[in-house]
Amino acid sequence: MRLAVIIPCYNHARYVGAAVESALSQSRPPERVIVIDDGSSDHSVEVLRGFEGRGVSVSTQPNAGAHNTLNTLVANAGREGCDLVAILNSDDLYLPGRFERCLPEFEKDGNLAVLTTGLELMDDDGGELDPESSRAKWFRAAWSLRGREFPEWMGVCNFPATTSNVIARTDYLLANPFRPYRFNHDYFLLAKSVIEGRFGLVDEPLVRYRVHANNTITTDPAPLVREMLRMAIDLAADLAGPMRADAGLLERYGRFRRATWDSISSFDPALAELAFAQLAAAAGEERRSALAAEAPAGDTFPNRHLVNTHDGTSPVVGGAAGGALSAAIDRLRAERDAARSALAAAKGLAKRRAAVAGTRKYALGRLFGRYGELMRDRGKTPEEKLANFEEAARRAGFDA
Repeated sequence: MRLAVIIPCYNHARYVGAAVESALSQSRPPERVIVIDDGSSDHSVEVLRGFEGRGVSVSTQPNAGAHNTLNTLVANAGREGCDLVAILNSDDLYLPGRFERCLPEFEKDGNLAVLTTGLELMDDDGGELDPESSRAKWFRAAWSLRGREFPEWMGVCNFPATTSNVIARTDYLLANPFRPYRFNHDYFLLAKSVIEGRFGLVDEPLVRYRVHANNTITTDPAPLVREMLRMAIDLAADLAGPMRADAGLLERYGRFRRATWDSISSFDPALAELAFAQLAAAAGEERRSALAAEAPAGDTFPNRHLVNTHDGTSPVVGGAAGGALSAAIDRLRAERDAARSALAAAKGLAKRRAAVAGTRKYALGRLFGRYGELMRDRGKTPEEKLANFEEAARRAGFDA
């Protein structure tokens, strides 16, 4: 797979040389390193030009903002025929084995679209960030949730933290361009990939994230709170159509939204409910009635396990914890049912193959090189394998 490292640079002459070097010195080097300087007023471009002799593509543009620059870089990577894109902000660093460790994950899982890793925090001078600083404390809190399923973990916090921690399929980024946010363009991408079930994590620190006075996250809270609200509304709008047709997508979105109420970032659930209430009011009574009537409701009561598993003495588990428990029980039961189905299909396949192999017709046919299709193990699941074998057997004239 061809990999492009894309680096948006803005006034980081002090750091960008080390950032580019960390990409070039990977144990599994990238095929392309593409940099756009986004209107820097310092000598960043001069630093970058020094890497052109080592194959780094450097271009400049008037300041267009981070999201526009990233989208242009992704498009450039696509034109270069790169299957994967790794983003590196011009003040961060990759650790040497990042790509050697991460790229095989995409080869193993064709559904994987976005991959992140653990990270290390560094201060303005590249040293270890003061563990008592507010940002260090936030990261400890965020990663204390390690082990939660991704929709719940991502709902509580943007634990990957930065676009420098994103490796993604190029076609996925082209289909999901970065939005015009100042703070949350990485969070929207990560949350959507989690809800779609296309997110992965390598739980090793493979990127160094710089925390200094110029990080956009160090700001007054009001703009970030408003942008988090806008992101929640945009995410709902983006997924509204697909969720109607995909129960799994809807279920993961529900878990993500429930978890946002426990956010340790800047999400204000009361403001979110106010926004959705205002949207509902603007929709009008007729549209509200239609939405309720058309909702893809199931045939069981939500959260029924809160009562069914209650011991009759201790307080019933409610709120987010109760919802998570109920959802976990549902998932475990679904997994149990799927395992039972797979076992039954595997047994059926073995029995059917044995019946076919025991016929005189099959034995004679194999002598003359026939029935090769019946020997193939086609399909991912036992159910698919059984169905494919039955179809092949039918075509070959073996009755069930």
